[in-house]
Amino acid sequence: MLRTPPLFLLWPHLRAAANAGRSRDGRSRVRLALFAVLGLAFIALAFFGARWMFFKFSAVEYLAELLIRRVLGLVLLFFSGLLVFSSLITAFSTFYLADDLPLLITAPVPVRRLYLARLAETWAQASWMMLVFALPVAAGCGPVLGAPLWFYPLLVALMIPLTIMCSTAGAAGAMLLAWLLPARRTQDVLVVLALVAFLVLYVAFRLAEPEKLLDPAGFDRLVALIGSLKNEGGFTTPADWYVAALFGALRLDTGPRDADAVRGAVGPALALVSGALSSLFVGGWLARAVYFRSWSVSQEGRTGDERSRLARLIGLVVPAISKPRRPHPFDGPGVAIRWRDTRVFLRTTSQWTQLLLIAALVVVYVFNFKHFRTLVEAGQIGPTFLLFLNYVLSVFVVTTLEARFLYPAVSLEGRAFWAVQAAPVRARELIDAKVRWGLWPLLAVSTALSVGSGWLSGAGPVGALSVGFLAGLSTWSLTGLAVGMGAAEPRFHEDNPARIASSVGGVLFMLLGLAYMVAMVFLLVGPLGALAYHLQTGYVPEARRLALDVVRVVGAVGLSGFTHLYPLRRGATRLETLP
Repeated sequence: MLRTPPLFLLWPHLRAAANAGRSRDGRSRVRLALFAVLGLAFIALAFFGARWMFFKFSAVEYLAELLIRRVLGLVLLFFSGLLVFSSLITAFSTFYLADDLPLLITAPVPVRRLYLARLAETWAQASWMMLVFALPVAAGCGPVLGAPLWFYPLLVALMIPLTIMCSTAGAAGAMLLAWLLPARRTQDVLVVLALVAFLVLYVAFRLAEPEKLLDPAGFDRLVALIGSLKNEGGFTTPADWYVAALFGALRLDTGPRDADAVRGAVGPALALVSGALSSLFVGGWLARAVYFRSWSVSQEGRTGDERSRLARLIGLVVPAISKPRRPHPFDGPGVAIRWRDTRVFLRTTSQWTQLLLIAALVVVYVFNFKHFRTLVEAGQIGPTFLLFLNYVLSVFVVTTLEARFLYPAVSLEGRAFWAVQAAPVRARELIDAKVRWGLWPLLAVSTALSVGSGWLSGAGPVGALSVGFLAGLSTWSLTGLAVGMGAAEPRFHEDNPARIASSVGGVLFMLLGLAYMVAMVFLLVGPLGALAYHLQTGYVPEARRLALDVVRVVGAVGLSGFTHLYPLRRGATRLETLP
C-alpha cells in the first residue's frame, strides 16, 4: 500500500477550485467577485437581522436568555438535519459515482485515506450552508449578550466539529445503504429512505407535542412558557452541545469561575470535539469493513425484466404515473416536457427523498410557533412582527427548495440537450415548462406553510391570508429567478443536482432570493403594520399615508414581476446562443 496522505488525493479538486476563476474572457473572475461581495453582504445582513431579533428578545424580562437559546437551538437543529441528509445524498456521488473512482479503487491506496479524502469532499460540498447561513445567526447573539471578541472565533471553532459529525453521519448512512441494498435494487433503497424519513417526521412531530397547541388554556402565558423552555432540553443533540458550550463560555467569562462553571463550558465543547473525532474513527472503521464491497455492488446493473416492490406499489396507488401517458391532440411540447420531468423526478432518489426530511423539519418549526403566540398574548411582541416572521420563514423554505430542485432543472437536461435544440422547441418554451412544473407544488407548500403558521400563532384569518398571498407572490417571483438563473449558467456536464445547487450560481441565487425577501419586507412593513393596526383598533390612516402604502404595495408587485420575468428572458437568450 502506498502511504498516500488524504491531501494528495484531494490535490486535483484543490487545483480545480484554484483555477475556477480563470477564463479567457474574464467572466469567471467577475462572477466570483460578485459572488464574494453578495455573500459577504448577506452574511452581514443575516448577522444584523439576528442581532435585531435577539435585541427584541432581550426586552423580555426573565426570558431573554431562554428565548435566545431556544431560537438558536432551533436554527442549528434545522440546518444540522439538512446537512445530514444533504451529506447522505452527496456521499452517493463522491463515494460511488465519481469519475475518478475506478482509478483510485484499483490503485494501492489504503481505504481509510480514500475515505477521509472523499469525506472531505463531501463536507466541502454539503456544509457550506451551515457556515454561511447558521453561523451569522449564532454570531448575532454576541452583541446582545455582551460577548467579548474571543467569542466569535469560538463560534467558528465549535461549528467545525458539528459539521464534521453531520457529514460523517451522512457518509456512513450512504455506505450502509449501498452495502445492504445493491444498485440493482435501487427502488428498494427508496423504500428504506422513505421509511426512515417518515420515522424522523413522526418523532419530530411527537417531540413538538402538537396537542398542546390545540388547547391554549394549557399554557398560563409567560409562566408556562418559561417552564416549557426550561424543560425542553432533555433530549440532547450536537446542536444542543454547541449552544451549551457557547453560553457556558460566556457564563465562565462573566460569572464566578467555580467547578460547575468550568464543567458547563468545557464539557459540551469536549463532547463536540470528541464526537467529531469518534465519528471519524467509526467512519474509517466502517469504510474498511464495507466500502469495497458496497462499491462493487453499486456498479451492478438492473436486468430488463426486474420490477421492484415500490414500482408495483406506485402502479397500484397512482396508475397514471406508472403507465405511459397517451398524447393528447392539443398537447404542446411544454406538456410533454412537464410529464417527462415528473417521471424523472419520481425515479431519482436524490430529488424527491429530500422533501421528506425538509417536511419533518418544517413541521417542527411550525409547531414551535406556540412560543411566539404566547409572547403575542402577553404583549411582548406585536402582531406585525409575527406576520413578517411567518412570511420570512415561508420564503426562506421556498428559496431553499427552489435552489435544490428548480435551479438545476435546465442543467439536468445533460449532454442530451442537443436533442432539445434539434427539436422544434424554442428555448422560452422549455423554460416556461420548467417554471410551470415547479410552480404549483411550491405554491401549495408556501401557502400551507404561511397560512398554517399564521393559524397556529393566532394571527387571525385576515393576517394569515395576507401572509399566504404574499408568500404565493414571492414563490411565483422566485420560481422565475431560479429557472432563469439556472438557464443563464447551465452546467450540462454535471449530472448531480446537489453539486449544481451548491455551485457559485446556486449560492448566488440563494443570496439574491434572500435579498429579494429583505426588499419585500422593507416595502411591505408599513402597509402590513397599518393593516394589523386597523384590524385591532379600526383606525383608518390619513389619505397621504394610504397613498404611500399603495405606492409601496405597487412597488412590491413590480419588484416581484421584474424578478420573475427578467431572469427568464435572459436565460432564454443564453440557451438560444449556445452552439
